Amino acid sequence: MQQNATSDLELFDHQLKQFVPPDSFDAHAHLYRHDPAITGLPEIAENEQGDSGWREYCQNLELWMGNRRPSAGLFFAIPKLNLNRPAANQFLLNELKDQPDSRALLLVTPQDNPDEIEAQIEAGGYVGFKVYHIFADREETFQAEPQEYIPEWIWEIANQRGFAIMLHIVRPRAIADPVNQSYIQQHCRQYPQAKLILAHAARGFCGNHTVEGIASLRSLDNVFFDTSAVCEPQAFEAILREFGTSRLMFGTDFSVSEFKGRCVSIGDGFLWLGEQNVDWKTSTFASPIRVGLESLLALKQACHTMRFIDADIERIFCHNARTLLEINTQAETNLTQETYRRAKQLIPGGTQLLSKRPEMFAPDCWPAYYREANGCEVIDLDGKVYHDLATSGIGSCLLGYRDPDVTDAVIRRVQLGSMSSLNSPEEVELAELLTSLHPWSDQARFCRTGGESMSIAVRIARAHTGRDEIALCGYHGWSDWYLATNLPRKSTDGTSLDKHLLPGLEPAGVPLGLSETTHPFTYNDIDGLRQIIKQRGSHLAAIVMEPTRYIHPDPGFLEAVRELCDECGAVLVIDEITTGWRLALGGAHLHYGIKPDIAVFAKALGNGHPVAAIIGNRSVMDAAETSFISSTYWTEGVGPTAALATIKKMQSVNVREHIQRIGEAFRAGWLELGQKHDLPVKAVGHSVLLHHQFDHPQAAELGTLFTIRMLEHGFLTGSGFYPTLAHEQKHIDAYFNAANYVFAELADALKKDDLSALLKTPVRHSGFARLTPSPKS
Repeated sequence: MQQNATSDLELFDHQLKQFVPPDSFDAHAHLYRHDPAITGLPEIAENEQGDSGWREYCQNLELWMGNRRPSAGLFFAIPKLNLNRPAANQFLLNELKDQPDSRALLLVTPQDNPDEIEAQIEAGGYVGFKVYHIFADREETFQAEPQEYIPEWIWEIANQRGFAIMLHIVRPRAIADPVNQSYIQQHCRQYPQAKLILAHAARGFCGNHTVEGIASLRSLDNVFFDTSAVCEPQAFEAILREFGTSRLMFGTDFSVSEFKGRCVSIGDGFLWLGEQNVDWKTSTFASPIRVGLESLLALKQACHTMRFIDADIERIFCHNARTLLEINTQAETNLTQETYRRAKQLIPGGTQLLSKRPEMFAPDCWPAYYREANGCEVIDLDGKVYHDLATSGIGSCLLGYRDPDVTDAVIRRVQLGSMSSLNSPEEVELAELLTSLHPWSDQARFCRTGGESMSIAVRIARAHTGRDEIALCGYHGWSDWYLATNLPRKSTDGTSLDKHLLPGLEPAGVPLGLSETTHPFTYNDIDGLRQIIKQRGSHLAAIVMEPTRYIHPDPGFLEAVRELCDECGAVLVIDEITTGWRLALGGAHLHYGIKPDIAVFAKALGNGHPVAAIIGNRSVMDAAETSFISSTYWTEGVGPTAALATIKKMQSVNVREHIQRIGEAFRAGWLELGQKHDLPVKAVGHSVLLHHQFDHPQAAELGTLFTIRMLEHGFLTGSGFYPTLAHEQKHIDAYFNAANYVFAELADALKKDDLSALLKTPVRHSGFARLTPSPKS
């Protein structure tokens, strides 16, 4: 045995020591006492009584992990039918009494008395339950449905106490089985405070089962996985792709980890290979190693495939289980805020986008940076988890963060090469798809951001008409042509962009010669536009506008704009950067039945991947060839690939109907909560682009404090909510359950007139403002 152990340790040192971090936590291991019911376990180093406790656990793992063996873990007894469970559970507690960072699961069966289980829990020492199929009341327990061996009272207790339930699912196809999927979905949603650990990577011994079934769990916030005894990487990769690095936890499955052999996928099942069914002497090269090592090698391969860095791997080995079990083994970090403090010294303005600046939400409190984003869940640099009920990437992720279909398409393109001296064929396919969705259009050009796409559209309009001036309505980005509206003008009437989304946008750096080249008008003010055309119609290259933002157009308004363009020869440019895909598959102009000359898309077009499109009729778009409009990175392949995948997803799923329903639920919840607490609130805009505010002289203070308190409850929120396909009713319900407490505090603060005393940070900004004083000021 010692010779084999040395060989295993040599393999670990050679292949795994640099992979496994120190201070790991074993999320799945057994400690057990000698008992006639425990048979068939591997030969291990035991104490004189034949028991395998904490000391023996450490000694055995050191034989093949050396000083990288776990420093703590989550332990439970070996399940056997005729096991003396009270004694086994007590043995576990006795072994862990001097291990403050380790935790115990209580082995339970459907036959247990709930009151007696409650009494054991009250006595202390347990953080959850271990259930097992062998306790189901049937002969073939591997066919058991979960409810046959998990009584409902287990879920109720776990939900009340925030306990973990470790579940080894059975049935032939594991998580690919619809019965298992339905049970897990239903119970995780019904009992959201319970934490379900699906052992063995959702019993991924046949990796294809986890690959096939893992997406069914995507929307669940309280499901986790351990790696124990799985010897192939497919199941790990599937979990990591679907959930990121925060849900998978390292586990050894001691003492199963000490078996010599491995589990292999065979067709639609799996087979354990070991001394009982393999003559290892028949192979020149194969010699069995411990299952624990085989599992580590599989996990290493999965992490390599996912291109993980050390910090990602440390989460799997060291942090995820401790976070789940609320084990605080290290000082509270504030890396997120520290990173932003550094950024403000290194990056003018702190961020690349004003709308992502923390001061727009809650200065010194808003988490400026994310580590992972999935669905509507965001994890900051310190591992804090939030549900995003703000603007979902400033409106860019209509399908939710890291949509699997879009991500798969992008990864394929990246792995095959996203850039070349040649062109990406996806841009041709995207042009065909966009023009087919917009029958009025014939051609498309592509770039990567909303601001530059609007500049291209304006350039094309000017090239087509030979004119310089623009009439505009709405928000259109940062470019000179747009910010020129805020340059000094001869007339002070209607010269400011302050009514067009963001106040205080300074035109510093915009050439003064562009003054008077733009003429703003307000939405639904057709007479204002007529006045502009009366004065400057022969000079107008384009009328540029959003089809809608907060309200629907008055009857005939958009039609009148179209007619005025035709009368004065201006190009009608519709900016769908924000509204696109939300009111209709394509753009809001399709919803309203308007045919522009050019329409511009960005943001949600690529669901978080940079891509923008300028589509138009041939007579106008041909002018692009008369001007120099060209850039290297407009030709890379990721953007159009993401756009194709995003549009195809929206063609197969009714995103519009879903986000309308979610947005209406949010609007109703916001208004009802305001009424309940006698707080003046309002909700404006389309349900798919909702803006919610406090209607009070101290609205900024109320909004800032509300955001801070909701961060404490695990929600990102500001003054806007852009629903996505990833948002569900449960997210709305949880948000307003938390907001109920916050509204009560705000209402009380207003009554006592001590709102400022509660708000210990600066009030959030309402528009553009410098972060630091000018050196000259």
